[in-house]
Order: sequence, then C-alpha cells, then structure tokens
Amino acid sequence: MSELKTPNQMHKSQWRLRQVTDELNARPFPRFALPTAIFRLCLSGDKAFDGLRDILSDSLTGIDWDNEGQSRLIRARHQDVQFNIERHTEFVSLTIIDERAQSGSAAQYLPSDWLEKNRGEVVVAVDCQCSMRGTAREGWTCASRLENGLADGFFDFKVAEDGHTKIALDFAPDSDVRDVGRIALQVVEIETYRSFAAIGLNRARAAQAQLADIAARVPPSISAAGSADGERFELLSQLTGELEDVWRRTSFRFAACTAYWDLVTARLASLQEQAFDSRITIGGFLERRLQPAIATYQSTERRRHDLAEQISAMTGLLQTRIELDMQQQNADLLASLNHSAARQLRLQHTVEGVSTVAISYYLVNLLRAPADWVLARQPALDPLIVNMALVAITVPLVWLTIRRLLRATVDRK
Repeated sequence: MSELKTPNQMHKSQWRLRQVTDELNARPFPRFALPTAIFRLCLSGDKAFDGLRDILSDSLTGIDWDNEGQSRLIRARHQDVQFNIERHTEFVSLTIIDERAQSGSAAQYLPSDWLEKNRGEVVVAVDCQCSMRGTAREGWTCASRLENGLADGFFDFKVAEDGHTKIALDFAPDSDVRDVGRIALQVVEIETYRSFAAIGLNRARAAQAQLADIAARVPPSISAAGSADGERFELLSQLTGELEDVWRRTSFRFAACTAYWDLVTARLASLQEQAFDSRITIGGFLERRLQPAIATYQSTERRRHDLAEQISAMTGLLQTRIELDMQQQNADLLASLNHSAARQLRLQHTVEGVSTVAISYYLVNLLRAPADWVLARQPALDPLIVNMALVAITVPLVWLTIRRLLRATVDRK
C-alpha cells in the first residue's frame, strides 16, 4: 500500500540540499578542443546587464530575457559559438568561446555597435588563444609552465590596439578536452580577478590624501585644539564625520579588492605554476606589481582605523574633562547654595529675635493697662515686680509661638 503524501510534505526538488548542491555545479568547466579562442568581457555598473542585453538581444534570439535574464548564468549558442553570460556580485561577465578559432579574437562575434549600446564600465576585455604546443613564443612579458607541463601560459599585461589584453595558452598534444577547458577558464579568471583587485587603487590614493589632511588637523592634545572646550569638541566631531565618510567610500572596495587578490593567488596555486624560461612568471609579475596595491589598501585602512582610534580617545578625554568641569561647577553651586542657606538661617534667627522683642514690647504695653487696674485694687503689690513678671512671661511665650509658626510653615513646604 502506497504511503499517502501529506500537504506539508515537500517535493525533493524543493529540498534545500538540492539548492545548495545545484549552486556548486552551476558553473562547470567547459570542454573544448584545440585550437580555441576565448574572449572575456566584464562590465560593472547598475545598468551593465541591461546594456549587455541590448547588445546581444538581436544575436541571441533564443534567450527569453524576461525569464532567463533573472538567472545568474545564461548559456546560448550563435553561429556555433558559445556565449556564457554570468552575473557576479558587482559585475556582469560575457565569455565567448570559439572552438574553430579560424580568425583571431572571439570578440568578432559581438555586434559592431556594441560599444554604443554598452551601459556599463569596461573593466576586463581579454583575448585568450588556446592552441597546441608548437613554436616558441617570443615577445611575451611573462611565461609560466602550468600543471607540471600540461600547458604553457604567456601573459603580456598590456592593452593592445584593439583595447584587449592578450593571453596565449599552449597545451601538450595529448591534453584532454576537460583539462583544456579547466586550465583556460582558470587563466582567464586570473586576468579577470587581477583587474578587479587593482580597480580600487585610485580610490586608495584619494583616501590617503584625505587622511593626510585629517591627520594634519588632529590637535596634538585636547588643550591645543581651540580656545574653548566647545571649539575642541566641534573640531573632533568634524574629523570623526570625515573619517566615517572615508570608511563608507572605501571599506567595501578595499575588502572586495583584497578578496579578488586572494582568488588570484588561489588560482595560481591550483595551476602549480613553474618557471618556463628566464622570463618572469605570471605569479611573480603580479606579486611585484599588484601586491603593493593590496598593501596600499591595507595600510590605508590601518591608517584610517588608527586616526579613528586617536580621535575617539581624544574625544573621550575631552568629554571626561567637560564632565569634571560640570561637576566642579555643580559643587561650587551647591557650596554657594549652602552658604546662602546659612546666611538665610542667620538672618532668620535675627528676624526671630527682633520680632520677639518687638512683639513682646507691644504686648507688654497692651497688658500694662490691665496691670495698672490690678495694682489699683491691690496696693500691696509692687509695680516693678508686676512689670518684670509680665516681661518674663510674655517674651518666652512670644518666642515659642514664633518658632512654632515658622516650623509649621516649613513642614507645609
């Protein structure tokens, strides 16, 4: 009895396992015989893919650009020539593979007006000629033996009259089509990634000039930045904002260029590069010419980081000093308030005393008339003793009454 399928059960084609495995096999190595011409074009920019679609739409009529155009890899054939369009993180590549290699560059299969229709920036345009090993190649700048003699690679690293850089690969006569495709693709990738590894050099130089200007304006100490803490804090805040602007414009570019350089070194390591003759190897040339650019990215980023740390530390010290000054001001204010309270207390005691005397004086005078009436009825009483008794009784009573009234007023507050 067959098992019933529940509504929540996923089909095997929807498994995440299949998705991640398909990603590994999405870009297999090409297989082609000798001779073969390869042309790789890489365009950067937001409209690069749209421009490439306009360039190839008339030639590659079999592509459904509305649906297939959304995929990362598009394969098509035109005039028995392979066209591979691939979307990368920040560029679009077109690889044309001509297995007949009858007449020069495979770029001849592009429309004649492709530059007018192009909407991206051309970063890579390289011709790679794959042929069987024969006569020695002279005039090339770099020469390397690859994979224990399976192929010989020749680089020029110069832009020719047609605007392309050139690569020549000579293979052993018994080379398998899979080896030819694998080595050729990796060599073309070396040229691709080394171009993108160097693309950030101008930005690094501009950033270094800006960092030098920022470093010149960083005060040697927080007491030398201005005549007041407000001016010092404003200057440090401005420098911090400029450093953040440098970071926003360079952080991704430097990280990407370093990653491209890592890919170049990985491809060279996988090809097991060896010296071909007295000429410099491909890896040796790139290390001498491109490694300083990578070091420039790293040193620029370190300098920006060090300046940010320095300014952050100075800002922290300035904030601490401002807080200490505010605390001192608050302490002085509290001391002044305490002094004022003490004076008010002394004044209050003085007022209490004066009020007690004044009220007692008037009260004694008011009570003198009743006292005179009593003395007239009682001649035996001494008038002086009666007056002293009035004062002795009136003054404490008045003082206690005033104190109670003041205390009740303070308690209500």
